[in-house]
Amino acid sequence: MESHSLNVLDYNALLEVIGGYAQTSLGRTAVTSLRPSPRGQGTADRRQLYADVLAVLAAGASLPGLALTDPGEALRRVSPADAVLDGPELLLVRGLLDVTVAARAFLESPPCLSRPGLAHLAGRLRPCEDLRADLHRSLDHDGTVLDSASPRLRALRQRAAHLEQSLQRSLERLIKDPGLGEALQETFVTLRNGRFVVPVRREQKGALPGIVHDLSNSGHTLFVEPASAVPLGNDLAETRLQERDEVWRILARLSAAVRAQGAALADALAALTALDAAFAVGRWAAAYHAVLPSLGNRLRLTRARHPLLEWQLRSEGRQDALVPLDFAPADGLRTVVITGSNTGGKTVALKTIGLITALAHAGLPVPVDPDSECLQVDRVVADIGDEQSVTASLSTFSAHLRHLKEIFAASAHGRSLVLIDEIGAGTDPVEGGALACAVLEYLTRRSAFTVATTHLDVVKHLVQENPRMLNASVRFNTETMQPEYTLDLGRPGASHALLIARRLCLPEEVLERADSLLSHDHRRLEKVLSRLEEDQQRLAESEREARDTRDALVRERDAVRAELDELRRERRRLLHDAHRQAEATIENARREVENRLRALREARPDPTAGSAVVQAAAEARQGLDERARRLREGAEQTAPRPAKPLARLEVTPGRRVWVEKLQAYGMVLCLGDHGHTARVEVNGLPFTVEVRDLGQAPPPPDEPRRVTVARPRRQEAAASEVNLLGRRVDEALAELDLAIDRAVLAGLDEIRVVHGFGTGRLRQGIHEWLRTHRQVKRFRLGGEKDPGGAGATIVTLA
Repeated sequence: MESHSLNVLDYNALLEVIGGYAQTSLGRTAVTSLRPSPRGQGTADRRQLYADVLAVLAAGASLPGLALTDPGEALRRVSPADAVLDGPELLLVRGLLDVTVAARAFLESPPCLSRPGLAHLAGRLRPCEDLRADLHRSLDHDGTVLDSASPRLRALRQRAAHLEQSLQRSLERLIKDPGLGEALQETFVTLRNGRFVVPVRREQKGALPGIVHDLSNSGHTLFVEPASAVPLGNDLAETRLQERDEVWRILARLSAAVRAQGAALADALAALTALDAAFAVGRWAAAYHAVLPSLGNRLRLTRARHPLLEWQLRSEGRQDALVPLDFAPADGLRTVVITGSNTGGKTVALKTIGLITALAHAGLPVPVDPDSECLQVDRVVADIGDEQSVTASLSTFSAHLRHLKEIFAASAHGRSLVLIDEIGAGTDPVEGGALACAVLEYLTRRSAFTVATTHLDVVKHLVQENPRMLNASVRFNTETMQPEYTLDLGRPGASHALLIARRLCLPEEVLERADSLLSHDHRRLEKVLSRLEEDQQRLAESEREARDTRDALVRERDAVRAELDELRRERRRLLHDAHRQAEATIENARREVENRLRALREARPDPTAGSAVVQAAAEARQGLDERARRLREGAEQTAPRPAKPLARLEVTPGRRVWVEKLQAYGMVLCLGDHGHTARVEVNGLPFTVEVRDLGQAPPPPDEPRRVTVARPRRQEAAASEVNLLGRRVDEALAELDLAIDRAVLAGLDEIRVVHGFGTGRLRQGIHEWLRTHRQVKRFRLGGEKDPGGAGATIVTLA
């Protein structure tokens, strides 16, 4: 796609904004270098990478800091066989390897796993561990070669340090000699040309035999290396030369190692650049709610925003002023002409359509709703703006003609999206209108989809009569005299030039004269279009009110339904609790009958009287049992049930279900009791529940696969006492079920369940539940000698 069109569509300016999200100059350059391709060819891998990045960002992860300075020049310079890099250049290579290791570790972390685009980049990040370790061992933070780079270098530096100390001590003894007091300018030792010297007065130079290495700026002081220090100085100089050669040999060795890994380093640098650029695009897309659109045979944009305009409005704190664009012309249409008032947003709409199409063909996310579709084209060509040039002898009209010529050439080959702003402008309106009509007819016959703007009535008439063309208009509020920046398809719009001029306070005399000069037909057309706009505004307002009313009614209906469901659940719960309480009362009465019968037997009363009492007690017990049976059935009927229950055959291992008693989703592990009970895992904990308490559950959200490893729990982790004081029955049963599981896994034979006294509901519910538990061998109420007495239950495990 030619650069002029990309420039006028603000494509390059937007890429500069997106590039600002990159961490490195390399990533920023990679973003700003992206270009659209014909029909989006070659962007599949890029789109996959961007999709992976958006998923990682949505999961709350982000690329770690890339402290990377471009080592590209160093890698190019080391290519020749005899090339040697200096310390700072090798530091750049070390930095590349450090960032490579950190980036690869991030790409192999859970948020990035199973992401094909990121996995491809991770495969290109080879850490070259041996080279990286050698560089860390050999170089300091400023590029200086460390003593640890080689044993010989360490020995040479130690020897040089020893020689320096010896020289220092020798010269310090010399300058303290009283016989040299008048000859010395100062009593200190310094360095000149790498040699240790002392300052001697020029007129006293004969007092200290030696080699003169320098002269002071004043000319009064000579810097002399005493003859006695020359042998040691020579030894030091020779050692320094050997050190220099060893440093050079180390740098050459490191450079050769870098050269050997040149391909891997270059590939890692390219992968890191692509990774930084991809996360820059992803961060921008996340900030501006951009998505990856589909490319197809139609243009359907829903809530499209011009991204550069949105960026500008955000920077000004006026993001609420942005009005999204909906643009979905029907199939078969080839040309859409946008008309309407000045400053109404026609050019912005044109640029939005063009820019989003160009971004999509570069594989980039665009700020639209996910159901949008971009037209797949070979090129986007645009004639937008005034490019008159005095130096090039180019008028506004001539510039338009030049771009029209380029548009015609582009439309002759493949499918094009053509954008023309103010078609037919810049010349005589009659001739310009005729030329505009001819151009639109020509482009409609070719393989182009054209969107144009105009104020010319003759163009509006042409479009209205051509079935392959469509009029559109930007909405203008004639009451507030303000544009609404909304595009309406299917009707032309009035220009409202005089109304806008009146809003901008032009003299009324001028406006009245201008109105009198308008032709009758033009005034009539403007009035018709104005009425259409007013009708459209009223219709839009009515639709908005109807939509708001509908939404309010839906919310109210949902709230009433939720309240009704809650009332029904509460009613069932109250009935269920009432049945349970009555059942507990009858159980107490039955136990009392049993106790009295036992007391009668022990007292050995009259056999005849005893027989009558026993018969009466048996009948009472039968009545109580029948009453208890009816209450249990009532309790079962009034127990809470799932809103969407599952049939017994639908409950299978591995199925996701709703557990009504726990009010949570879980996974079926296995079935028991001939299919009447199920073992369900909820939030990582296993529970045994009735199958009738399970309901339908939606499919789980897409998440990275996790592997759960079951490990035997240590016995110390299982408690021999479970305190359920203050719990509701359902809460207590869930906690007790978990405690029994832990106790069985830990090998415990017995646990103590503390439930207290209270109303007896909690104890009754626990005892009823324990009777049906497979892992419970027996249980009994605590006695006087047991801790807690009758406020606890002793459970013996199977």
